[in-house]
Amino acid sequence: MNKSNDNFLTVQNAINLTRNEAFEILSGEDETKKPYAFLCIDKIKNQDEADLIIEHLTNHPNPVREACALVLSDICGSGFLKSKNMLNALMNGISDINPNICRAIIGLLVKNPDLARLITPLNIKKINEILEDFKIYEKTFAAHRENKMKNRKNHAKNKKLFNLYWCLEALGETMEGEFEDEIIEICQNTVNFLDYTIREKTAKILTKMENPPKELLQKLKNDENFYVKNLVYDKICKDS
Repeated sequence: MNKSNDNFLTVQNAINLTRNEAFEILSGEDETKKPYAFLCIDKIKNQDEADLIIEHLTNHPNPVREACALVLSDICGSGFLKSKNMLNALMNGISDINPNICRAIIGLLVKNPDLARLITPLNIKKINEILEDFKIYEKTFAAHRENKMKNRKNHAKNKKLFNLYWCLEALGETMEGEFEDEIIEICQNTVNFLDYTIREKTAKILTKMENPPKELLQKLKNDENFYVKNLVYDKICKDS
């Protein structure tokens, strides 16, 4: 009973932390207090603060990573997030196993086009690495386009599929015309995936292009999934 009360008081006190106290907690090792410490951070004032915050985006418990991602999305501070280490950490956030973290980091990029422009080539590289991995699965477990039970049950493959989904979502939200050739090449691969969510993200990306390949649009228009074909319907009618 006493232990429970102590925990309750700890949570209540954490909500009323000063800004300095919040950063002291983030500098420490008590992972249970850190999500509440993030609630007390409303801006990033310097690079040291940015470094400490983004350190919690990886290799920490799920509640800590999620709180970190949500704070980054809310307060932005993109001017402090442009180093190579920062960009790699943000890419890890996009590839997190927690979809709330993926969504929050994508939200951060949408609010900060300059930051998104720096992330895009890293994201394209990540997507291509995942697609290369799928070629290995194709040889080992049979084609990823086939509906094979043993393929669906492969945990490593499903994790890669989840990563691919969110990387494509990020690409669709932040893509630049500068990378159009690389993006089209990606879409030529993802348009054939068995999982309709990947085809749906592919359709979303293509509809944001000024002149997407008509053969890809036509393929998606004839897709068996309503949500996939619905995304490209207006684009095809407009360009016809």
